[in-house]
Amino acid sequence: MRNIIVTVVFVFFSSLVFSQTEIKSNNLIDKQLDTTAVFSKIENFIIDKQSDSARFYISKFGKNEYLESLSRILNNTQSYSDFYKLATEINNRSTTDLAYFSKLNSIIPIPKIIDLDYVYVKWLFITKLRNNSKIEEASIENNLLETYIQNFKNLEDVNIQKAKLLLSTHQIVLFLIEKNIKEGKTLSLKGLEKAKEINDNALQVIFINHLCDFLIEERNLDEYIKMSELSLSLESDAEKRSPYYIQTLEKLIDAYLFKGGYEERVNELITITYNNENARIFSYSLYANFLRTLDEKSPITTSIFNQFEVTNYIDFCKKIKELGTDKLDSNLFYFLLDQCSQLLEAKGFLKEAIQYKNTSIILTRKIYSEDLSSSLANYRTEQAIKQKEIEITHEKEKSQLFAIIIGMVSLGLIVLGYVIFKKTKQQKILREKNTEIKFQRDQIKEKEKEKSLLLKEIHHRVKNNFQIVSSLLELQTKNIEDEKALELANDGKNRVKSMALIHQKLYQNENSLINFDEYIRQLVKELTSMYASNLEIKTNINTEEILFDVDTAIPLGLIINELITNAYKYAFSNEHENILTISINKETTDFYKLVVSDNGPGLKKDFNYKTAKSLGLRLVNRLVRQLQGTLNLENQKGASFEILFKNTYLRSQTD
Repeated sequence: MRNIIVTVVFVFFSSLVFSQTEIKSNNLIDKQLDTTAVFSKIENFIIDKQSDSARFYISKFGKNEYLESLSRILNNTQSYSDFYKLATEINNRSTTDLAYFSKLNSIIPIPKIIDLDYVYVKWLFITKLRNNSKIEEASIENNLLETYIQNFKNLEDVNIQKAKLLLSTHQIVLFLIEKNIKEGKTLSLKGLEKAKEINDNALQVIFINHLCDFLIEERNLDEYIKMSELSLSLESDAEKRSPYYIQTLEKLIDAYLFKGGYEERVNELITITYNNENARIFSYSLYANFLRTLDEKSPITTSIFNQFEVTNYIDFCKKIKELGTDKLDSNLFYFLLDQCSQLLEAKGFLKEAIQYKNTSIILTRKIYSEDLSSSLANYRTEQAIKQKEIEITHEKEKSQLFAIIIGMVSLGLIVLGYVIFKKTKQQKILREKNTEIKFQRDQIKEKEKEKSLLLKEIHHRVKNNFQIVSSLLELQTKNIEDEKALELANDGKNRVKSMALIHQKLYQNENSLINFDEYIRQLVKELTSMYASNLEIKTNINTEEILFDVDTAIPLGLIINELITNAYKYAFSNEHENILTISINKETTDFYKLVVSDNGPGLKKDFNYKTAKSLGLRLVNRLVRQLQGTLNLENQKGASFEILFKNTYLRSQTD
């Protein structure tokens, strides 16, 4: 009897709390201006099978086509087009969790006839899995979809043809991952032609998007721009935008900026992105990158400032940072801060640029603890869901409890004591959790320190290993009598030394960057002792204190080693003054320029460095391509090699 009374009292107070919660929820809905956020909440309730909560929120809105689709799903009277609308909306959310897509996939029944909307929902889920690096799971889902499609044998059915085309896109992506450009491009073009044949614009957009991925791999910028513009043209005739629409806009903007000279078109594309409700938050970093390429007095710059109600670059960065806060996930917000830093640096506001860069670095460190934070958030969410289910259950049973309300008053103190006990217990658990979190954070910091020390040790050991290899080559050359073989061995030894020197600098520096002024001077000293110890050579070095990371430093160091070695071998003698000039500077926003020149007799007039058979120049040509650069030879008053190249960051942007 005592347990029954306690239960009754608890349910009564829970009902009162639920009633208050419902009143507050009504006020919240009445004041809610962000319709997208409320729709997202309703979608989550439907996927989590919290029907009553979903109906409660739907009832607070007027007539809406999308809400009618959601209502049909709630009432089990839906068509597969309703599921497709729900899947599309969830996919378009920038903060969509893969877990929600998985839940949606699990509640959709398999149709007994070919249904293209069902195929599109499955295709979206497979795409979502791939985008989250779940390649094996995506392949399993694709095989299940293939089994479903193969149940239907009428090959003349257009819907079956469309379904098979969608199915083939997974193999195209696998070709891209495997860098099988030929097969992937062929399959993309075949799919595009078939989509044109059946006059399906949506499928054409999909295959154009995949084709563009291979055009990027081929560095075919003009064709990439042409196909992307075609994709946008097809999108303009569609009622709804495809999942690739925003991605196409962003990549096309980057392509035009990289090519240069298309400011008006870039401004038009970014404006389209800004005016799209789901894509506006992505446009802020695009504007920052665009402003970096524009002159301050440009009418477009003025127009952008007016659009964001600012008058200068500093205020613009401050404004888009405020707009992106709490709306972008950590990785996208980091990219926004980094774009602001680059914009301010390009416009001469170095102090502010450093501040934004420091903020982005702090954010990067914070991302390491996201998994821990996510686990804690999931725990709290589960508790909130359980509490909500209890409240809904009590609401349904409320009509059965009024008969014994009188007995609740006498047991009020018992309920209050129980609540206090639970509250105290929860606070204790929370304190223990906080202590555990602090301990884990300390461990993360300690691991970061260990990682830094380990990286330095790795560079030190690599340097030592290179020196051992160099010493072995040195010993080997003593037994070589053939001059050509001896020359090849010495060249190999110098290449090893140039790479060892890179790792020595990395070991000595704290920031994992190499000061190329110091590096070149030491490299010249090493090569002089090897090839020109009996010559007087005037060496001019101008590098503007430029720093590079290891991915740029190693190929660039090998290039410099080869060009200096060639000068020492063939350009200098005791018959005239010998001058060697080496310079590195930032030529444009995107390119650095390396010049290695001498005042020797130069190369033969019919000499073609691109088809040279010497190992050194073949190595130089290959390394220049690795740096996404260009090589030019001036053969007047000596040989002058000019190389334009990109640093690691700019190369990654192109990739």
